[in-house]
Order: sequence, then structure tokens, then C-alpha cells
Amino acid sequence: MKKQIILLSGILLIGACARLPRHLPGGKMGQKTQISKTLAQYNGQFGITAGAWPQNDWWKAAGIPALNALEKDALRNNPDLQIVSTRILAARATVAAQHASLLPHISAGASTTQEYFSKQGLHTTANGSSVLYTELNPLEVQYHVDLWGQDSDKIRAALGKVRVARTDLAEARLRLSTEVAIHYFSLIGDILRRAQILKEQRLHAALLRLDQERLRSGLTGAKAVYLQKEACTAARQAVTDITNDIVVQQYSLAALAGHGPDWGRNIQTAPLPSLTTIAVPKDLPLRIIAHRPDIVAARCEIEVAAQEVGAARAAFYPNVNIALFAGWNSIHLGDLFSPGNLAHAVGPVISLPIFEGGALRAQLRARNARYMAAEYHYHATILNAVRQIADRLSDWQRIRRKLSEEQEMIIAARHTTRLENAAFRTGISNKIGMLTAHIHEAQINNQDYSLQIADATSWARLNAALGNGYVFSGGRS
Repeated sequence: MKKQIILLSGILLIGACARLPRHLPGGKMGQKTQISKTLAQYNGQFGITAGAWPQNDWWKAAGIPALNALEKDALRNNPDLQIVSTRILAARATVAAQHASLLPHISAGASTTQEYFSKQGLHTTANGSSVLYTELNPLEVQYHVDLWGQDSDKIRAALGKVRVARTDLAEARLRLSTEVAIHYFSLIGDILRRAQILKEQRLHAALLRLDQERLRSGLTGAKAVYLQKEACTAARQAVTDITNDIVVQQYSLAALAGHGPDWGRNIQTAPLPSLTTIAVPKDLPLRIIAHRPDIVAARCEIEVAAQEVGAARAAFYPNVNIALFAGWNSIHLGDLFSPGNLAHAVGPVISLPIFEGGALRAQLRARNARYMAAEYHYHATILNAVRQIADRLSDWQRIRRKLSEEQEMIIAARHTTRLENAAFRTGISNKIGMLTAHIHEAQINNQDYSLQIADATSWARLNAALGNGYVFSGGRS
């Protein structure tokens, strides 16, 4: 008879479970993704050289101590970065909560109930009377048996979310350090440009005075004076605009560093750096991709989604708990602790999801859809990374070519200025030609500083696209 009961129970355990959907993730998670070899052409070209890489403090290659201090201050004090870091704490708390499900839950309980028994009830000795029913259980134990790995899958998914939070923090640090570098390069570049614009303003003022004297002497017409007045006004407006841009950059850097606006006025400046190379590993197409925080996060999201699919699948099988309690109960408070009132119980508690209105199937389909979305997102992130790196490389090299051409223009402008100076000193030409040559040289220098700003900022963006030197550790979180 006992064998028949055991056999029947086994049939119920297997056959009474909710039926699994037919379509579940079939491929192995983490299949090798086909990565485009677009970047292979850049290895050894365009200023990309083999060298020591990666480095988290990539901005130190610019060789500016003030920028190093500013980056350190921003990474320590930026409020947005601190908000992102709290997500790691929340994810770790979720891991601890999920891990608790694998451990026995021990508690104590007590209850007192004033109860009236029916005259025709089962308790014949107490029928028609009112009693004070008391239970005291100093030991209550419940342990969930993780037969199907549901709790383990949830823990692994929670650990995966910790890794995702860590990579999100790395990506936030990447964005922050890049923004700091870009604003700093723009600040020092605008200061240099402002000096050239002020010089141009002074030269236009000198030309205006000269034309006014020549107008009074009848050597020129009023048109030349009006043209110089327009040029002086444009120069003043340019000085106002560049001064406002400098203040905006200072305020932006102060905010990124977690300080008030006035703090930015004390930022130390330096010459714009000359950034001609970036050192990366020889296997550029693969290792660069692997080190980007967004790629690491997308890969972790696939792992999390796979574990959640496993947990949702396990919900279709019987839920088994081991329950135990020991204590006293009595309908008379006075004899609660009598030896005869000692009660205890131990045994399995099994629940079977026979019919749940399709809730489990819907949950599994949702987890399956998330898994598929995570895989597609991973592939899309890789393709976007390849495209972004190629774009950044192209932009950087385009600007470097312009800088090279600009140097030829600067040399030519300097020679022209020297010739006009010599011609004025020897009396061959008048002062107008000399002043005009100086104005043209200032304008060329201003253009050169604009290109140097673009060069430095594109270098920073390229470093960010290459992954900021982030190294992911897949160990304990």
C-alpha cells in the first residue's frame, strides 16, 4: 500500500505541474559573435601604435598636471557619479536578499485567542464553552528545497546585476572624465584665442585712427573709415563672445568637479597639448571592443536574462519546503507548559502549480523576450562600438591633416608680416600694409588655436571610444 502511495505521489509531482511553453531559448548563451574587422585597417596607421594599454587615467598622456588634478577632483566629488555608485550598493543588497532564500528561516511565534466552541462542534468536551487558546512555539523552522535551481538562478541573476551596475559606473566615469577633458581643452584654447582676438581688436583700432587721420588729410574717403569702424565693432563683439565662452567653460568644469561656479575661476591653465599618437594593443579589433564598458554591460545583461529564464522555467515545477515547529498549545492558559501539551511537527510542504491562469507561461515568455532583446542589444552595441571607433579615428586624422596645412599658412603669414615690417621701416610701404599683415597673422593664429582645440577634444573622444582602459573582472562582486 505504501509503495502505491509513493508511486501515485510521484506521478502527481510530475504530471500535475503546469505545462511548459514549447519555445524557449535554444542556443547556448554567449555564442561567439561575429565582429566586423573594420578596425584592422587602422592598426599601425593614423597615429595608432602598439604600446602599453589600457590605462584608466588615459588623460595623463596629455601631460598637463592641472588636468590630472581636475580629473581627480571630478571623479571624487561629482554628484551624478555618486548617484550611479549607489546602484552598486542596491544591487549588492539584492544579492544578499536572494542568498537568504537558500538558508533556513528560523523564527519564534506565540498567539493567544479567545475562542467560543459551537455546542454541536467536534470538540465535545469544550462544546458550548469559551476558552482562551494559547500557542507558544519557541522554534519554527522553514527551509526551501531548491530542487530545480530557481533560487540559485535568482542569485546568479542578482550577481549579474551587480556586475552591470559596476560597468555602468565605469561608463559614467568614462563620460565624466571625457567631458572634463573636453571642457578643459576648450577653456585653455579659448583663452589663447581671446589673446589673438584682443590683438586683432587693437590693430583694427590703430587702423581706424590711421584712416581717420588720412580722411582729415584728404588721403582717403569716408568709406575706409566706416569699414574700419565695422571691423572694430566686430572685434569687440568677438571679444565679448569669447569671454563669455571662457566663463561658461569655467562654470561647466566647476559643476563637473562638484563645486560652485566661482570655483571655476581658479582653474589653472596650460598650453594646448600636441597629441599625435595613441598606444593600443596589437590585436586592436578584439581587445578594444572587449574593454568598452557598454560592451561588458551588454554581455552581463545577457547572462542576467539567461538566469532569469532559468528561474522562470523552474517555477513550473513543484515547490518543496521543509517545515518544523516545536512548542506548547493548550485551551487552558494555566496548564500551557504541562508535559502533555508539548507539540511538534516536521515534514515536507509541497505545492503544485496545476492551473494558474497562464501567469507562469506569460512570465516565462516575458523572460524569454528579454533574453532575446539582450542578445540583439549586445550585437547592436558591438556594431555601434566598431562604427564609433572608426568615426573617431577618421575625425581625429582629418583634424590632424588640417593642422598640418594650417602650419604652412602660419609660416607664410609670419613671413608676410616680417616683409611688411621691413618695408615699413625702410619707407617702401605705409603703415596700413604692416597693420593689415599683423591682423591677418592674428586671424591665422586664431584659426590654428581652434583646430588645436578640435584636435585635443577629438583625441579625448577617441580615447573614450576605445574604452577608457576599463578592465572588467568577472570574479566576486
